[in-house]
Amino acid sequence: MFYTEITKIIEAGLRKDPTKVASYSRLLAKKMSVDGDERASSRILSVIEKAGGSQASVDTLTVLPVDQESRLDIAEIDYAPSIDNMILNKSVQDSLDDFRDTIQNKEKMMSVGLDFRMTLLLYGPPGCGKTSAAKYLASELNLPLVTARFDTLISSLLGNTAKNIHRIFEFAKKQPCILFLDEFDAIAKARDDAHELGELKRVVNSLLQNIDDFSQEGILIAATNHANMLDSAVWRRFQTIIELPAPGSDEIRRFINQFPKVANEGSITESQWKTIINAMTGLSYSDIKDIVQNMLKKAVLKNKTDIECADYLVEIFIFNNHGNYGQDEIIQYLYENGVAQKQIGRYFSISERQVRNHLGKGANS
Repeated sequence: MFYTEITKIIEAGLRKDPTKVASYSRLLAKKMSVDGDERASSRILSVIEKAGGSQASVDTLTVLPVDQESRLDIAEIDYAPSIDNMILNKSVQDSLDDFRDTIQNKEKMMSVGLDFRMTLLLYGPPGCGKTSAAKYLASELNLPLVTARFDTLISSLLGNTAKNIHRIFEFAKKQPCILFLDEFDAIAKARDDAHELGELKRVVNSLLQNIDDFSQEGILIAATNHANMLDSAVWRRFQTIIELPAPGSDEIRRFINQFPKVANEGSITESQWKTIINAMTGLSYSDIKDIVQNMLKKAVLKNKTDIECADYLVEIFIFNNHGNYGQDEIIQYLYENGVAQKQIGRYFSISERQVRNHLGKGANS
């Protein structure tokens, strides 16, 4: 039932690697505890502690691999990754949970002769949940998340990038963890890219070899905003591939509902909510977060007791126009999106006559 951990412990023992023995023994003890065998779990943990394995494991995890040129870390570790409630569409959530369940039932798969690689590729536009998905899986599997730092992993010295890739894979092998390669296209570009030098081929070849070796036992997650740039051979290394698109209307509404209620929003009608959500369609979760937080910040600073449709639409307009706008333009935008002149006046603290004057200017511009 615990084939993977036992095999890893035996391999590490034969190689005289006490840190790896301690790491996988601890994982075995944890699984036994979950399975109800508390006595065996306690005995294993007691043996590790007496042998000093606990401190050895921690010491190894904190000694991060470094780039030989800059002497800077090429990885960082999140020991207890956690995220706020993640909002994804059902098909994406189901795919992530299927990947999790497959890993949790690896022994069962192996017992019936199924062979699979614990490799996952996430792709989609920026800010749509790829990093959150990696943290979610690490949290669900209760494993540390080892994230590559591409700002230092990619070296200016010829050949060092390939060596750094090997170092980070070797580091991740030493303990139960998830290796996360974000901005994956930085090292996995198509080898026929005419703008790249010969070094790229060496980097990609090294990457493929390390993935093949690591994926026999390790868990690998990679993420990219530029799926079209990946080498064709890279795609074949991932057993599970999931696209994380921009949120749809249902996800947008649920995402907005997560934010604190700093004032009453009861005056916003369902029709107005549809207008707000339609105006946010195509934006990423990250974009929407910035918009809503800016709106809530202004509401708090103004001591508002009621938030209206105009509060949301103003922030959407400012975001889309990068802060470069005139008051006539924003008033015209609100009016075109169904906000009443009275509400517009209330938002800007001007009279309805002044609102009509601004609308007249907007129409004549």
